[in-house]
Amino acid sequence: MLISKSKLKEIATSVGVSEIGVTTAEPLYYLRDRLQRRFDEGRISPFEEENLDLRLSPDGLLDGCRSIITMAIPYATENSQTPYSEKGPLGVVARCARSTDYHRIAEHKARQIVELIRLETKVSFNCKILSDRSPLVERELAHNAGLGWFGENCTLVNRRFGSYTALCTILVDQEMEPAAPVENNCRNCGRCREACPTNALIEPFILNPYRCLSYLTQAGGVFPREMRSLLDRRIYGCDSCQDGCPANAGTEYSTLPEFIFPLFPAEPLLLPLLKLTGSEFDQTIRLTSAGWRGKTTLQRNVVIALGNSRDPSALRPLARLLENDPRPLIRLHTAWALARIGGHRAQFALEKSRQNDPEPEVRLEATTALQADRPWC
Repeated sequence: MLISKSKLKEIATSVGVSEIGVTTAEPLYYLRDRLQRRFDEGRISPFEEENLDLRLSPDGLLDGCRSIITMAIPYATENSQTPYSEKGPLGVVARCARSTDYHRIAEHKARQIVELIRLETKVSFNCKILSDRSPLVERELAHNAGLGWFGENCTLVNRRFGSYTALCTILVDQEMEPAAPVENNCRNCGRCREACPTNALIEPFILNPYRCLSYLTQAGGVFPREMRSLLDRRIYGCDSCQDGCPANAGTEYSTLPEFIFPLFPAEPLLLPLLKLTGSEFDQTIRLTSAGWRGKTTLQRNVVIALGNSRDPSALRPLARLLENDPRPLIRLHTAWALARIGGHRAQFALEKSRQNDPEPEVRLEATTALQADRPWC
């Protein structure tokens, strides 16, 4: 064995990781039918690996893989936000995106653990670190390594930190003692499904990602029209099903200092985000897990949230955006947002866009908005 369970736990604790376990590198072929069903039913998102062999066989990612170390990194901290000196509509950011990108933190912790194992054992071994972007079914590996059980909302629920954790795996070409899977403690109460604003949870343990707001806030391109009003104030991610889960009530907050200081407030002012420059984005939001989708996708979500706010103070900035922003994607969603708020200013801006915008898709959105039953007076 490369290292004992107790020594691995001791090493992990020394770098701030309390939830760590080991599972074997046996292929997860028993999941093939379930994954194939997801593929056949169109429930595989573009963010997922379509090659089932890569999803199920660790050996395809690390030659000679024998064991898999799995970590659960808690990211949720107590909500505390300084009141703003200015007024305006507020957005909502999911817990996973408020501080330093959890991918970076998890991978950094994993590298520290690997180096300490090397120092402790004096053994030369190959490994591969994967965090969230892994083609492997990480939640299954984490469950097998004893880190938690599955909730009806398809999350992994840890006994201490609930489902507010980021997973990271370390593939190792050495034998290690595996842990036992955790017994399923999901209450099957259905409260996560009741909390979902879009009915994305079709039935227990089955999720349609194309109705999931967490996925849709990250997906590029045009936000589905029928889902825009359901987005409400969210501008990145969605915690509704997790907040509704009783297993998350009273769980511990993360004590990792990297998560304590927010880079992206839980409820940011929306209007300043419309004017966010590239360098301002790079120095703040780019450093969070929301940053990978870029400024345009975020601002698209901000525009939709402003429409849902129905706040008249957003009319002037949105009208300017519709007339002057060089990005057709932003102008298209701005047309929808203006119609959502309504009023003479919105009607005038939309009529101007309908006649003059160079992009057919934006003109069509403005036309559709003007034809809708809206309070233009």
